[in-house]
Amino acid sequence: MKRRFVNIGICVLVFGLVVALNSCGAVGVVTLDDAKIQFIGWIGGLGVEEHAIGQYLGEVSAGDEVGSFDPTPLAGGRAERGSGPLSENGWLFYVDEWPGSFYSHPGKICVIGKSGQILYSVETQGWPVVNGEKPASMNRTFQEMLADISTTIYNPKEIAIWPEFRWPVIVWRFRTYGAVVVNGLNPGENLYTEASNAQAMMVDAMKKLFNTATTGINYVQDVKYPNNKPANVAAAINDLVENKKVTHIVLYYIAHGNIELMSVGGIYFYASQLKTLMETYSTVKFILLVETCHGGSWPDYFRNLSPRLLNLRLAIASTSRNQGAYPDWDEAGGLIDYNRFDDQWVEFTSDFLLKMEYYTSEAHWGEVTSLTTPALENNILKLFWLCYDRAKADNWILSQRTGHQTPTHYLP
Repeated sequence: MKRRFVNIGICVLVFGLVVALNSCGAVGVVTLDDAKIQFIGWIGGLGVEEHAIGQYLGEVSAGDEVGSFDPTPLAGGRAERGSGPLSENGWLFYVDEWPGSFYSHPGKICVIGKSGQILYSVETQGWPVVNGEKPASMNRTFQEMLADISTTIYNPKEIAIWPEFRWPVIVWRFRTYGAVVVNGLNPGENLYTEASNAQAMMVDAMKKLFNTATTGINYVQDVKYPNNKPANVAAAINDLVENKKVTHIVLYYIAHGNIELMSVGGIYFYASQLKTLMETYSTVKFILLVETCHGGSWPDYFRNLSPRLLNLRLAIASTSRNQGAYPDWDEAGGLIDYNRFDDQWVEFTSDFLLKMEYYTSEAHWGEVTSLTTPALENNILKLFWLCYDRAKADNWILSQRTGHQTPTHYLP
């Protein structure tokens, strides 16, 4: 059933009456329902993007300190102001302007006191924290938070996720190819569950694509918490090259990110560092997949290098340098995802893998081998190009159809 929302004008009027009663000496009139109405009215006066959602995250107490945590702040950026100790009990609210996407991304935090006063409000690029900890109500998947109407109280574009899941079936196609599949998130970070499942699907797909029972060799490195630091990624690449004699490596990252920056196991990792790492293995050819907010800044970085990094053969990002990377959306703004029964967890990664299922099948593998435009040197590049290009061209990415996510690439 579609969610219906209270008219904002009525909300503001009703709350105005509540405040008027308080001013006449009424005590304890402001309830959680009143605060929710006030919060929705507050959103209406902010001019936020039309696809933003508003969430109630729980009670706060006098003395609590509210702020935010940004896993990938830009160097030299403005420090976000914390609340200091709150003067009274109240309620914590959050406007997610890029709903459910990886961080850094814009949002707003609001604390409304039980007096009806706004005790704290701030623009943020991170997720809310209370006394340095993420609210317990956020320790769920985005799908669970979105479906909980006591949490997501403002959702004018009726964004929804359908809870049906399946894993793509990929067919083995390559020898002496390998993959390093990295989940940069740690437990407790927002979207950890979504990232973990998307990374697990990518690991499964790469094993089906590169491993065969006849050799018994695992050509896929699963880099995740607690061994998910940049040093672990470097060691995984070294193992594939030195011990398993891999000549082509797919390097996939899912992480919180900013411009030419991502958080890998809680450590800042820059595009320039990845360049240095790939230069170390000059005879190995790399394909890079980046699933982060602002991910398009990574293809941009490598495109603008002079001289060019010769062994990076293709870089794909799930979104542009100024947009978010979104979890699975199945409904938004009156649109329904074309493959809503199949994609899951993270929009681009899931759609990319579903295209890989299609193109590695016996019925469609010939479309890979016969590809002539663009001119690509081998079938692995042809496969990854088709998965990327057709996911975009076939409008499988709902957040792309709504104008909020634009997958991008660099092809030398």
